[in-house]
Amino acid sequence: MGNLVTTIEIREDVVRLATVRKKGKYLELLQGIETPVITGDTEVPDKDEPVLNALEEAFKQLKYKPTCFALSVPCSVSIVRSLTVPFRGIKKVVSALRFELEPHIPFPIEELMLDFAVVNETKKDTEVLAMGVRKQHIQNYIQYLREFSAEPETAVINSLGLVYLWKQASKDTKKLKSALLVHKDFSTLAVLYEGKLVFIRHLVLGIQNYYENPEIFAREVQNSLRAFLARWKGNEGIEKLEIGGLSLSDEELGVFSRLVRMDVEIISLSQFLQFPNAMKTEPAETLSCWYPLLGIAGITLDPYFSFNLLKENQTLSSYLSSLSRHLIFTNCLILTGLVCGAFFLQQLTLNNLVYSNLYKAKANELTQEIERVNQERGLDENIDLSPFFDPPLLEILNTIAEKLPSDKVNITEIKLSSPDVQSWWIRIQGTTSDSAFITQAISELKKVSYFNIVDEPELSAQGNQTSFAIRIQKPQKPSISPENNSESNPKNNQENNTEKSNK
Repeated sequence: MGNLVTTIEIREDVVRLATVRKKGKYLELLQGIETPVITGDTEVPDKDEPVLNALEEAFKQLKYKPTCFALSVPCSVSIVRSLTVPFRGIKKVVSALRFELEPHIPFPIEELMLDFAVVNETKKDTEVLAMGVRKQHIQNYIQYLREFSAEPETAVINSLGLVYLWKQASKDTKKLKSALLVHKDFSTLAVLYEGKLVFIRHLVLGIQNYYENPEIFAREVQNSLRAFLARWKGNEGIEKLEIGGLSLSDEELGVFSRLVRMDVEIISLSQFLQFPNAMKTEPAETLSCWYPLLGIAGITLDPYFSFNLLKENQTLSSYLSSLSRHLIFTNCLILTGLVCGAFFLQQLTLNNLVYSNLYKAKANELTQEIERVNQERGLDENIDLSPFFDPPLLEILNTIAEKLPSDKVNITEIKLSSPDVQSWWIRIQGTTSDSAFITQAISELKKVSYFNIVDEPELSAQGNQTSFAIRIQKPQKPSISPENNSESNPKNNQENNTEKSNK
């Protein structure tokens, strides 16, 4: 999931869209859109049309394309229950949760959309905090949003948005922490333990109700905390109550502290919120209307504070649009790679073809030059061709190595002299343990046509070892006698006969 979320709030009198981006710990409101829901003057007004008109106007003003949409569900239609499930393990708890919750709700359990958080786990059971909303409420909102291709991926109760902002602004501790979070239309009493939400209660009391009668708030806080501590199995107590969403003087804080009989501290819910410059001049009461929407966006983007009423009913079809985008992107990457590969292969083929033609042209040019030189000048008669026909030294040594293999013969010395020396050219000395083999090998060497063995090899036996010495000489060219020369040159004979007859 990306870092850009648009939270949608649909109320009876107004529609709000908050496009939020997460930057580290901060939640930045990029665009806040608020359009009124204008009802008609008819006696039986159409409930859907005014909402659709307000949504249409709001989406026309939307400048950003979010990664996903989140739905803010009013806490007034929600149900909160603390339950003890006689099982351990998430899978077993999920399977048994609806059966445990069914006696505590006033409508069929099949109509409930819920999510839960594990509060505590013992050896035998699991304590959970379950929150749910009747399906009809959420389905009505989703039906509206489908008209604008803005079907939400998450649905979160708006009070949890305030709880998330409080959790981010409050210091981490391993003790129980409680907070009274006051909004314009509702209030929430929440308790955290080691960063996890373990208790929440919604109060139908807003900011104005507090200023009119703070005693009601104090009584509700006391009763709610007593009910929580009665079920809490830990030994910890609640030492302090933090208040968010209210601007109170020190005197007012002191009064409320005496009413609830515990320490009270003000905490700012906007500590990690950033608003556009155009909204910074608005009064705090106006900005506080956006707090739940920003908090819900934070929950949607935060993997460690997961809550989603749509989680249970989400199927593969819910992710088809997202999956199709990923598949299209992947296929485009593959296609781009194939096109680039084909292009480079074509360029390489053309490059090889060019060089091949150049090499062929150069070879033809050299061939023509050789033919031209051969036709014009021919081969110089003073060039000695014997090096091209005499066996090279490497070939002679290779033949010797074949006839005298290392597993049969140990060659201790090889001496070379000038090929023109009459006595010998190559002298080989060595030893062998097989005298019969060396005799046979020498016989094989004598059969080689391109060198001669001078005299008989020297052989001497010392124990079971036989030493040998072989002298090799280049083959002698046959001398040409005058008679042979005359016979071989008929032209010279004819010239001599002509000369004799003239005499």
